[in-house]
Amino acid sequence: MQFENWGNAALILLVPVLAALYLYGFRRKREALAAFVSLRLSRRLIPSYSRGRQWLRAGLVAGAVVFVVLAAMKPQWGENAENVPRRGRDIVFLLDVSLSMLAEDATPNRLERAKQSIRDLVAHIRESGGHRIGLVAFAGRASLLAPLTLDYDLFLQRLEAAGPESVPLLGTAVGDAIRQSLQSFGTLDYPYTDIILVSDAEDHGSLPHAAAEAAAAHGASLYVVGVGGTDDGVPIPLPAASDGAPYVVYRGRVVQSRLNHELVRELSRIGNGSFVLGEGASTDLVRLFEDEIGVKPRKERETVASDERAERYQWFLAVAVILLAAELLVRDRRMPGSAGDGTTEVAHGTTS
Repeated sequence: MQFENWGNAALILLVPVLAALYLYGFRRKREALAAFVSLRLSRRLIPSYSRGRQWLRAGLVAGAVVFVVLAAMKPQWGENAENVPRRGRDIVFLLDVSLSMLAEDATPNRLERAKQSIRDLVAHIRESGGHRIGLVAFAGRASLLAPLTLDYDLFLQRLEAAGPESVPLLGTAVGDAIRQSLQSFGTLDYPYTDIILVSDAEDHGSLPHAAAEAAAAHGASLYVVGVGGTDDGVPIPLPAASDGAPYVVYRGRVVQSRLNHELVRELSRIGNGSFVLGEGASTDLVRLFEDEIGVKPRKERETVASDERAERYQWFLAVAVILLAAELLVRDRRMPGSAGDGTTEVAHGTTS
């Protein structure tokens, strides 16, 4: 047996509080009675009154509270095996891992911020279930890192490993990444396919507009998350440069990288999608999914067996109800004439 909601275990503190209230009530009753008659005399005047029955009733109420708390903790054991149909869409993430994604105008840098946004969205997708997700990383060339899968943990492992070293060619080829997404996943059911491009949109002549048009022609929707937080441009840090330079340098000048707002807007328009600008905030990406992707028709997938643990809180509630019902049936006083009520029967004889 296991409990799903351990947070409600704190409610067990109600039992000692209840016991203290009963003790206080019993004490006040004795003090009130002692004000009129001694305890020894009260047993003779009220012989049917039972302190043991009082404590029994209190124990029944306390026991009921314990079982209610256990029910609130959602006890589970055994399994409920049932067939559950899966319905979902195919969602392809295109993650820019070029050197410009190391710029630090997003926290801690563009690439890590992009990864966190994708992680948060995957956590949200996991809750609804049924959506297959895949990952393409790209810089100067695109590479398939994770095929379309329902194994979200595998996807997250491949996402964690994605970086500039994942792609053999430097640069940024947004168009190639879009085209790769249309070719690397086998036969896609395009009306049920969404492409999410996460990039600073600094393209180096890969014809991204034509690629977006091709995606739209197939029936897929293209959504763009523009990562970067400044229009002025920022230098691109080099984690390990052979010449010791801290930033990317071209022709003797430090390269300044900036988010290409215009390309982000154009690609999402051509691709029949929408866009998120700025640092690529996780909440904005989740909201985009909820508003535009999550409401789309879903494809029926195979029926799968669900072996979820069965909740058994009903048994604990039933015991609590029985204890409360028993408390109502127990009286503080014994019935006259019952054993131990302190009364004596007198036999009347007759004479002949």
